[in-house]
Amino acid sequence: MIRFVRGELVSVDEEKAIVDVGGVGYEVSISAPFAQSLRERGAGAKVTIHTYHCERGGAAGGGTPMLVGFETELERSFFEDLLTVHQLGPVGACRAMALPVATIARAISLGDETTLKRLPGVGKQRARDMISKLQDKMERYLAAGEELPERPTDELTSEALAILMQLGLSPSEALQRIAAVREASPEIDEADKLVRAVFRRK
Repeated sequence: MIRFVRGELVSVDEEKAIVDVGGVGYEVSISAPFAQSLRERGAGAKVTIHTYHCERGGAAGGGTPMLVGFETELERSFFEDLLTVHQLGPVGACRAMALPVATIARAISLGDETTLKRLPGVGKQRARDMISKLQDKMERYLAAGEELPERPTDELTSEALAILMQLGLSPSEALQRIAAVREASPEIDEADKLVRAVFRRK
């Protein structure tokens, strides 16, 4: 098993990063939030990526080898828990980690299907499967996210927050900008319009 790669970041896009480790380029599949973090560091940065070594597609032993990468060991552990959900393979689990782990863990813990269904590839049944399989295993991930703001109670703010976080804003920044827009334009009643207003506002 390859448990981490450490080297120079060569390139990064929405779903993968290339890391030069002693002249060997490792391709690592990554989540959207981690991709954003790596882009901020830039090509040439020295990085350590915690990895999960698995196969993509095909029967056992007949698939394509792949590495899935994470910023922390805790995120890798969460990914491994996601793999226990029915028919959620490594590609789907990686894409589903489109929000911070603590945010997804909180949604699972609270049985919040609405938030889970906003994750890529997660529909109603998969959200229910995640809750039934993992609801009692989320405490360690919730503790890691204690610095996150409280989950908003109104649906409009909750929907806009999820979208803005997928676009790379931190929870605290997103909530501050949402609050400013809603105070200035209380007539906005749709999440998409609210998000557009956030980005128009200086």
